[in-house]
Amino acid sequence: MQSSCCGSSSGETLIFTCAGAAHTGQVANRAGVQLMQQQSGKLFCIAAVGAAIADKMERVRAAAKRVAIDGCDDHCCTKIMEKAGLTVDCHIVVTDLGIEKQPADPHLVVDTKRIVDHVTAAMAR
Repeated sequence: MQSSCCGSSSGETLIFTCAGAAHTGQVANRAGVQLMQQQSGKLFCIAAVGAAIADKMERVRAAAKRVAIDGCDDHCCTKIMEKAGLTVDCHIVVTDLGIEKQPADPHLVVDTKRIVDHVTAAMAR
């Protein structure tokens, strides 16, 4: 399971999430929103990184910590960051937490909390 966090304790923490159509993409994005609401970091647009929007890239490069929450083992968030020449300081893969990509009975609230708790613990290490 990929779950690592490190980086500077000062400066801005940016959170990038999968927002794919599958359940895991949706809960990854919800977890990012909740982490931002809890002031664990600021949710940032992974599409802006993929599009290489200059002023957005400046902010991403200057971030003290970058958190990527990928929905599945395709690792789209992390791959976009890597293609942009950026490192990820904290990487969580939702399916590695035992959450199914397309569950028969999805649990948005429970699964989102599970991801938030996992990211929060990983960032504290």
